[in-house]
Amino acid sequence: MRQKKQYPVWDNYRYAFYHMRKKEGMGSIVLCVFDAVCGILLPFLEAALAGAMAACLVSGKRPQEILLVILGYVVILQGVRFLQSHFRALQSKALFMFRGSMMMDYFRKILEMDGQSLESATGQKKMRAACRNLFTGDNLGIEAYMRNFWDMVINAGGLIVYGVIIGRMSFPLFLLLAGQTLLAAVFHSMAGKRAYAMEDEIEKNWKGFGYLRRVSITPESGKDIRIYRMDRWFLRRFHQMIDRIAELIDRQETGKAWAGIAEKTLSFVRNLLIYGYLIFEMAKGDLSLPAFLLYVGIVSGFGAWMSGLFEALQQIWQNEELMDAYRDFMDFGIVSPEGKKELSREGGPHEIRLENVSFRYEGSEEDTIHDLSLTICPGDKVALVGLNGAGKTTLIKLICGLYRPTSGRILLDGQDMSTLRQKDIFREFSVVFQDVFAFSFSLLANVSCCVEGQENAARLEESLRTAGLLERVRELPDGVRTFMNKDLDEKGVTLSGGELQKLMLARALYKDASVVILDEPTAALDPIAESEMYEKYDEMIRERTGIFISHRLSSTRFCDRILFLEKGRIIEEGNHEHLMKKGGGYAELFALQARYYQKKRQEEESYA
Repeated sequence: MRQKKQYPVWDNYRYAFYHMRKKEGMGSIVLCVFDAVCGILLPFLEAALAGAMAACLVSGKRPQEILLVILGYVVILQGVRFLQSHFRALQSKALFMFRGSMMMDYFRKILEMDGQSLESATGQKKMRAACRNLFTGDNLGIEAYMRNFWDMVINAGGLIVYGVIIGRMSFPLFLLLAGQTLLAAVFHSMAGKRAYAMEDEIEKNWKGFGYLRRVSITPESGKDIRIYRMDRWFLRRFHQMIDRIAELIDRQETGKAWAGIAEKTLSFVRNLLIYGYLIFEMAKGDLSLPAFLLYVGIVSGFGAWMSGLFEALQQIWQNEELMDAYRDFMDFGIVSPEGKKELSREGGPHEIRLENVSFRYEGSEEDTIHDLSLTICPGDKVALVGLNGAGKTTLIKLICGLYRPTSGRILLDGQDMSTLRQKDIFREFSVVFQDVFAFSFSLLANVSCCVEGQENAARLEESLRTAGLLERVRELPDGVRTFMNKDLDEKGVTLSGGELQKLMLARALYKDASVVILDEPTAALDPIAESEMYEKYDEMIRERTGIFISHRLSSTRFCDRILFLEKGRIIEEGNHEHLMKKGGGYAELFALQARYYQKKRQEEESYA
């Protein structure tokens, strides 16, 4: 399994600033600069206020002049305070909008990346890790990462200004301040790292707690919980998880509390030494009252700048991991269109040829598809049959381009599919998979799969009529614009299982693709109903290539060719009559299923 990439801090910030300028404009970065300037200037003006007032009072100027100077100073201070507040609000909005635009990139990546990478265990892990960079609020992830940068700039700038002022007065005083603040920052950093190290276990326990909560209130699981007296087990697990979460949080807070005590102790010693020094200098006459007040404010602010700088750096370090995870996912599973060829022939029947194709799922010790060779001629009606786990669905995903072979190659009209643009391949296939469901959008969107207003109304109506769903649609409150389910619209309609199958058929017919694949969408039906439905599908797709999949052998007797799969290999091939005469595995399994369903029908008739 490929390990997560590590990106340097400077490269992550280069990446973030590039995308921020691209998406939110250069103005968003400029206002962050203005906010930083005001963030450095405002604390200095506040710290110098008492000294400036004292300097005016002892200057010997007339009261009117003193009042005017102080008033001007206060106006400037308030003006900078207003600007800082204004720029901070604009910065927060810009960073929030930036996070939103990065969410769109994240969703676009999920929707457009190749299905094999997304479905893999590595892909799912990377996707969930990247999600934390965007969806954990504004105090964690990319928004906080950018805010941490400007906090670092502000604190570093303030530290430089204050350090220069204090250093000019006394370099040993500067060293004392820097040393005390550095020690305090180290204590807080150690406590922060310790607390952060516990976050994964806390999250793990909260996840388990959430699962128990959901299961305990779900009606479907309530029957088993009560009959098998699992209530005691649930309560014990609830108690264990709550105790563990409380213990971890207590350990986090204890570490922070001890760091706070150490900081307060160091601050007390620092203040005792520095204020004693300043008072001594003023008593000697080497330091005026205005200068004393200025340095008191600067000394007080220096520690705040130093602590702020280390806190910003610590936050950057914590969010660096989330940025790495996000970029790692965005770089994962990319299928570049560069160098990809166009499909030589769009529409019409296609020849599909598999040459020594094998496929192995990530983490598996053996292939799911083994060295399989197969040719499906234009207009063929082919059935893939076999027991569950034979590799039928995996083979279909390979044929329609969702998966890439581990070895061997698949050709579409003689062109290696790995050299073709994926969107061109997908355009030629309509696939109805096992789990039929409707998206919680309008029925129109579910069938046409396009933005409302861009659909072909005549084709839409014909597809619904052919699928046997048009009359049901006309009964719906908003016709084809009726929403499915109630997730997005309280007036949404939930279709029955049979109606959903017709909806999927209408979607396949509307797309009018050259190759139609049915991957056991009727598995919930009884064998006779499934067989009738498949024959109906066969009539509707006419001259197009059709691939039908079922673990029930009787459902696909109408096909030109039947491929009997077992453990990823084609064991037998031929039409139904040929395979029955052969008397092999197909015939044996067909007879076994026939006896089973005949027995089941007799039992149902005896109960009737």
